[in-house]
Amino acid sequence: MLFMDFRRHHVGLGAGGARRLRPGRHPAGGDGVWDATDEVPSFLYAMPLGGQRVFLEETCLVAKPALPFQTLKRRLERRCAALGLEIKEVHEEEWSYIPVGGPLPLADQPITAFGAAASLVHPATGYSLARSLREAKGVAAATAAALGSADSQRSVASRVWDALWSQERRKQAAFHIFGMELLCKMGVEPTAQFFTTFFSLPTRQWRGFLGSSLTSLQLLVFAGTTFVLAPLPIKTRLVRHLVQDPAGKYLLRAYTRSSQEGSATEEAPGAATAAPRDSLPAA
Repeated sequence: MLFMDFRRHHVGLGAGGARRLRPGRHPAGGDGVWDATDEVPSFLYAMPLGGQRVFLEETCLVAKPALPFQTLKRRLERRCAALGLEIKEVHEEEWSYIPVGGPLPLADQPITAFGAAASLVHPATGYSLARSLREAKGVAAATAAALGSADSQRSVASRVWDALWSQERRKQAAFHIFGMELLCKMGVEPTAQFFTTFFSLPTRQWRGFLGSSLTSLQLLVFAGTTFVLAPLPIKTRLVRHLVQDPAGKYLLRAYTRSSQEGSATEEAPGAATAAPRDSLPAA
């Protein structure tokens, strides 16, 4: 499986232009960043399905506003042509829009939810399945225990929310939102630099970040390692983002809030309780 190819095979080409290139040769196939003004970065997933079938996905990690589907499709077609890939048949097409970075549930709201409806989608990646599967057993146990008590409906819901969104989990979410907002503000060159740094981290760290399995303390170690390995431009961006961006203040408040204060009800930066779908970042 090819996890992430963020080379810019699609740029600087007119319609059909990629087909005139020599297979596998493209002036932006390496780290070239020419003609990148205002470009929202995207990348390729590729997974063999057996035989001569392969799953190809051109996607944007996170953007605000979301990239149009037709833009992603056009980039995928040009990328395949530039790589010398001949598509003989398209078996099916899938379009996926994942709103990310919305507000966390309020601790006292009387209706519970799970999965994406409970904000379990990773704000910086759009992933949610791994965490949902890990949380299912504990949340089911908390739900059964709460329903077996004589508590009011609101108290029952509060106990379930506490199991799903503990203070520890809210710290992790604030860290992920910090990363999401940082990525939304990055252009092509800093995004490439960031990815290079990210995949230079120990495997357990970058996999843990993608899978939402790092604790709040481990996320601080992740941040420290990233800062040490990052080039100077990325270091500067990280510090500026922490100090100046609302996401940095949100992160600091989440990490310094005492457990005695209870579950946070503060909304993520830029989020609104009834925000329209297209106002949220999307993966």
